Amino acid sequence: MLRTISLGTYYEGTSLLHRLQARTKLLLLVGIACWYFFASQHFWNFTPILAAVTIVIASVGLSCISPRIIWQRLWLLVVFMLFGGIPTLFTREGTFRSLYALGPLITTYGTMRQILLIGAAVFLFILFTSLLPLPILRFFWRNRWFRQIRIPLLLLTLIAFFYLWLIHLPKPTTPYPIGPLTITYTGVWTIGNSFVFLLVLFTSSLLVTMTTSPVALIEGLTILLTPLRRLKLPVDDFALMALIALRFIPTLQEEIELLIKAQTARGADLSSGTLIERLQSLSMLFIPLIQSILRRAAELGTALEARGYRSEEKQTLLYEGAFTRKDFVVLGLLALIIIGTLLV
Repeated sequence: MLRTISLGTYYEGTSLLHRLQARTKLLLLVGIACWYFFASQHFWNFTPILAAVTIVIASVGLSCISPRIIWQRLWLLVVFMLFGGIPTLFTREGTFRSLYALGPLITTYGTMRQILLIGAAVFLFILFTSLLPLPILRFFWRNRWFRQIRIPLLLLTLIAFFYLWLIHLPKPTTPYPIGPLTITYTGVWTIGNSFVFLLVLFTSSLLVTMTTSPVALIEGLTILLTPLRRLKLPVDDFALMALIALRFIPTLQEEIELLIKAQTARGADLSSGTLIERLQSLSMLFIPLIQSILRRAAELGTALEARGYRSEEKQTLLYEGAFTRKDFVVLGLLALIIIGTLLV
């Protein structure tokens, strides 16, 4: 799971994206975000969507990074967007053009109560069996797929009890209509457009961090924010904080892995057991992790003072140089795509 943390993770390579200047990639990221935001305002216009998806697919191919690695960092976002966007498809209002209608399904309050009670009882029974310290049940819940369904089962149980509380007043024979749920053109366009926009933006940011070292990324950001120095804003301090934050993500990941290995060597079992036992095992990592973070922060502050770091002094650049021909070509190509899709 820790390996799916992407921010701050740099993959060395010699691809076209690796050889672009960091500020070029940052400008491309900002340009894609602004372009897609304005272009998607045209209702039912699929040209920006197709162009954005094509750019992302081409960028993944040019980065020489395995699509499997990209998917490992995208699947959780895709799941959240799918479940969170489903209610957007439906509406009870008649102000939008209807695409498809579901229902209405007529039942009674008594039937709904029975269904909710049976469902909540089944979910509670399954959750209760995962807490029992029986060898057979431990072997059953050791499976990764079964461990992952416990949180959804808990949420479904809470939702079932919530609906039971809402419908406990009417008589059992009172009709309970489900629907009609109307799928509208506006709902389909909104969820589809938002889904593609978030995927494009998140994937683009992944490619920027994966193909750019943190130092080069912060140097490019510092150059782009240089005009803000005229407003007396601490651009260099902001750049340093961003660099430390990016660099601490893989460092923190390594520290957690070392603590897990140390606890496992002492006999702690963090990957099996009941839910309570796993939580107790994970709690042993909390205090050592906080101590390690504070120790590393203190060491970093001492190192900066020992090297005589001063934010008001002019900083030298290690990676960022002048724009090359390929930077101008890539920026010009994106500008042509933006102009073309906005004019369509």
